Amino acid sequence: MPKVKLKLSRWLLQSLGDETHGEEILVRADEGASILTLFRRLAAENDPLWRKLFDTKAHLIHPSVLVILNDRIVNPYHQREVPLKEGDELTLLPMMDGG
Repeated sequence: MPKVKLKLSRWLLQSLGDETHGEEILVRADEGASILTLFRRLAAENDPLWRKLFDTKAHLIHPSVLVILNDRIVNPYHQREVPLKEGDELTLLPMMDGG
C-alpha cells in the first residue's frame, strides 16, 4: 500500500473548525487508488474532518477545496482518474476567490 502525505492548510482546518488534526498527515492508499477513492475511504471512517471535505452523496471533494498533487493543481474533473503512488504529496487549500 502506497503511503501518501496529506498537507492541510491551517486556513482550511480553521475554516472547518478542526482542532484535532495536524497540518501533515501520512495515510495509506490502496494500490492504484485515485484521489477520490482515497477520500471516499477516509470519509467512510467517520472522521468529521473527512466528512466535511468529501461529499458522500455526490462522491466528490467539496468544491471549495483546491487539491494539489505534487505541486500541480488537480482539475476537479480528473480527481477520479489520477492514481496515487508511493511518496505522493496531496496539499489541500481553501479555494480563494476575489480580486
